[in-house]
Amino acid sequence: MLINLSKFLSSDKISLEINEEFVIDDQEFIEKTHLNNPVIFNGEFFKVEGSTILNAIVIYNYTEECARCLDKFDNKNNVKFEAVVVSNKDNDEPNDTDEIRLIYEDGCVKLDEVIKQMIYLSLPMKAVCKENCKGICPNCGVNLNFEECKCENELTDPRFNKLKDLLKD
Repeated sequence: MLINLSKFLSSDKISLEINEEFVIDDQEFIEKTHLNNPVIFNGEFFKVEGSTILNAIVIYNYTEECARCLDKFDNKNNVKFEAVVVSNKDNDEPNDTDEIRLIYEDGCVKLDEVIKQMIYLSLPMKAVCKENCKGICPNCGVNLNFEECKCENELTDPRFNKLKDLLKD
């Protein structure tokens, strides 16, 4: 996603709003994240004390496998971030902060890599299809959301069997 900022930076405007849908065409990234295109980008560039700042929200859909029941489901997520626009020559300075830098080159800012990084970092480690998902039975593998298993309810760790004998006395 390429944003032309040359007119904005040379004008008297204080802010520039961008609302776009775009497609990420990096096939390897799509396979790793299970991303469903298109991605929605809502951002606003601000001129602040000689700098240009971007405040943005990226909204995306992806297909995930539930960590409890292993069913696939579609999920929607959004990630907010802030970035500083720097010229190509200013990018040589060391970045001692956690700020995100966007390189302004030939009048444009390229957002593809930053957006992919934000999506990748915002994906949950373990996604659950619904809050009250019961998961699968550890013995028979039945999805407990749809049926009850016929297994014994008293599953115990064999290492604790000796402790049960103490309770009998």
